[in-house]
Amino acid sequence: MEERRDKRNIVYFIISYIINNLASGVLYDTFVNYLQEAQTSIATSFWAFYGYATFISAALLLFVPKIGYKKLLLFCSLSTACAFFGAVCMDFTWALYIATLLALTGVQLHFTMLSPFIACYTEAFKDQEIHWYTRTYYMGYIGYFLATYLGGAFVVKAFSCVANISYAQAQEATRYMTHLSSGLHQSYMDANRMVLFVVGCIALISLIPVLCISEKKSDYQMELTPRLSLKEKINGARQLLLNRYSRAYLLYWALISFAMGLFTSYYTVYLNRNLHIDKATSSLMVSISYVAIVLFMFFTPNCTKKLGKVGTIFLTVMASIPFMLMIGNGNYFGKYVVPVVGASLFIRAGLANLSSPVDSALSMDVIPKDLRPVYTSVVNFTAGIVSILSGHFTGKILFVHQSGYQQAYFLAAILYAIAGIVLYQGLHTFNHKENEIVLSKGEKR
Repeated sequence: MEERRDKRNIVYFIISYIINNLASGVLYDTFVNYLQEAQTSIATSFWAFYGYATFISAALLLFVPKIGYKKLLLFCSLSTACAFFGAVCMDFTWALYIATLLALTGVQLHFTMLSPFIACYTEAFKDQEIHWYTRTYYMGYIGYFLATYLGGAFVVKAFSCVANISYAQAQEATRYMTHLSSGLHQSYMDANRMVLFVVGCIALISLIPVLCISEKKSDYQMELTPRLSLKEKINGARQLLLNRYSRAYLLYWALISFAMGLFTSYYTVYLNRNLHIDKATSSLMVSISYVAIVLFMFFTPNCTKKLGKVGTIFLTVMASIPFMLMIGNGNYFGKYVVPVVGASLFIRAGLANLSSPVDSALSMDVIPKDLRPVYTSVVNFTAGIVSILSGHFTGKILFVHQSGYQQAYFLAAILYAIAGIVLYQGLHTFNHKENEIVLSKGEKR
C-alpha cells in the first residue's frame, strides 16, 4: 500500500515538473525577449536574478523538515503563475523586477526539490531509483523543448493575428526588431503578453497534480543530525581550504558558472537581434539543442569508463569551445547561418551536458565523505555569488551595446579554456587515484 502511494506521489511530481519546465522554457526564451523590449536593464542582468533565485531557493528548501514538500511545491506553481500574470498586467518597473525574481525562484526551487523528493519516495524500491530519476529528467527536457519552440511560434502567430498580417510576414518582421514601426512594435508586445498570460494559466494547472500528492509527516520529518558548533564549522571550512583538490574544483566551477551567465539565457536574443534569424526559427534552433542533452547523455557512462571523470569533463569542456566560436562568428556564414549555427548549438549543448552527471559526482569525490555536506553548501553559495556577478557584468558592461551578445561567446570560450586547464592541472592525478584520495580524510593538501 505504501509503495503504491510512493509511486503515485512520484508520478504527480513528474506531471508538475513537466508543467514547470514548460513555464521554464518560456521564461528563458519568450520572457527574456519580452524583457528586452519592456525593461532592458532586467534582461541584460537576467543571470544576476538567477543567482538571487538560487539563494532564495536554497533558503526555502531548509523548511522541508518543518512544512514538507507539498506546500513548497504549491508555492512553486503559484509564484511562477503570479510572476507571469504580474509581468503582463502590471505596467510598472518594480513589478517586472519582482516578477522576474518570483518566476526564477518558482522554477529553480521546483528543480532543486527534484533530488530529495525522488530520493524520499524511492526508499522502498531502491532498485528503481535511477529509473525514476531518469524518467523525471527526460520528461522535464521534453517539456522544456516543447515550450522553447512553441513559445516562439505562438508569439509569431499571436503577432500576426494582432497586427492583422500573415504568419510569414510576422515571421519576417521579427528578423529586424529595431526596424519595426511603433504600431507593429506595440502589436509584437501585445502578442508576447498574450503568450505569457496563457503560460501563467498553464502554470496554475500544475497545482492539480501537487494537490493530489499524499504526504505524511514521516516523509519529511527525519531524525536531525547534531548541530555543529562554530568551532567545528570553522574546522570543516579550514579543511576544505587546505584541500587542493577541492580548491581546484571550486575555481573550475566558478569560472564555468560565470561563463554560462554570459550566453545561456540569451541564445534567442543573439540569434534574433545579431544574426537576424526570425523569432520562430531561432526558438526552434534553441529547442532542438535541448534534444542533444538527452542524446549525448547516453554516451556518459562509456566516456567516463574510458577517460575517467576528470578526463571526460576536460575533453567535453575543451571540445565545446570551437562550437562556441562558430556561434559567435555566425554572421560570417551568410545564407548558411541557420544550419551552421544550429548544428553548433546542438553539438555544444550535447558536449556541455554530457559531463553534467560526472560533474555532480566529481564534486563529491574531491573531498572526504565527512565534509561533503559542507562542501555542497560552499559550491552552491559560490555558484550563486558568481551568477550575480556575471549578471551585473552583462547588464552594466557587456550588453550595453548589442555587439556584446556576440562578444559574450568569445569571452565564455576563453573562460571555458581556463576552467578546463584549471581542472586538469589540479585534478589530473586524481583521475587515476580516486579511492586513495577519497579515503584520505584527514590529510592536508
